[in-house]
Formats: sequence, structure tokens, C-alpha cells
Amino acid sequence: MNKIKTLMRKSIAFLVTLFAPFITSAQTHYQFPDGSTISRQFVDFVVIVLVIYLVIMFIVTLIKSRLDYRLKSKMIDKGVSEKTVEQYLQPHNQDAKNQSIKWFFLLAGGGIGLFVLNSFTPLGIHSIAIMSLCLSLSFLGYYIFLKRTEK
Repeated sequence: MNKIKTLMRKSIAFLVTLFAPFITSAQTHYQFPDGSTISRQFVDFVVIVLVIYLVIMFIVTLIKSRLDYRLKSKMIDKGVSEKTVEQYLQPHNQDAKNQSIKWFFLLAGGGIGLFVLNSFTPLGIHSIAIMSLCLSLSFLGYYIFLKRTEK
């Protein structure tokens, strides 16, 4: 487990070092066709955080797959039936459905938030509030969905 933590720390340090020059680079604002502007640092920060998140999730998925394979091999070596091993390590079908619904709610909320942002210019601090509200309403919708499906 310590090897995984060390790998994650090294990965994060590498990515921060890799993207640091891009964060501090030249232009100060992005200008939209309607004349409104948004700080380049804000856009770069969001993009960098998203890229780092995707890379880290990819690495974690690879590590999880490797560890599941090792656990499955050891269970088979100990004499546990292969069917039992597959049932133990296989994700539940309901979890996969819930994950896809969760992403639907989040992406739909983000899309609605971007649509509302496009309607209310200029972009500023209220834009962050609108996106936060839309995403929190998406999580609320997902929570309500989970509560209704439990019954």
C-alpha cells in the first residue's frame, strides 16, 4: 500500500511540475466573440485540474486492476472455486447503472449551467455561483433518484 501512495505522490509531483509553466504563461485574458473576457488563469486552472484528475483516475484504475488480478490469482491458488472468485471481484451490475446515472446528472447539470452562463454575460464571480448551483442541483437530483430506487 505504501508503494501505491509513493507512486501517487510522485505522479502528482510530476504532473504539477509538467504543467506549472503553462499555468504561469503569458496571456492574461481570453476574449469571447461578444467582447466579454475571462481570466486565462481561471480557465487554465480548471483545465489542468481536469487533466490531472483524469490521469490520476487512469492510474488508480490500472493499479486496482492489477491488485484485483493478484488477489484473484492468490484465491485460486488457495483452492477457492473460480466462480466464487469472479463473484467476489466482479462489480455489482446495480453499481454500474448508478454510476452511469450519476454521470448523466452531473453532465446534464453542467450543460444547463453552461447554457445559463451563455445567457448572462459578462462572465464573473456570478458565473462560478451559477455553475456551483447547477452542479449541486445535479447531485440533489441524483440523491433523490437513489432514494426512490431504494424503495
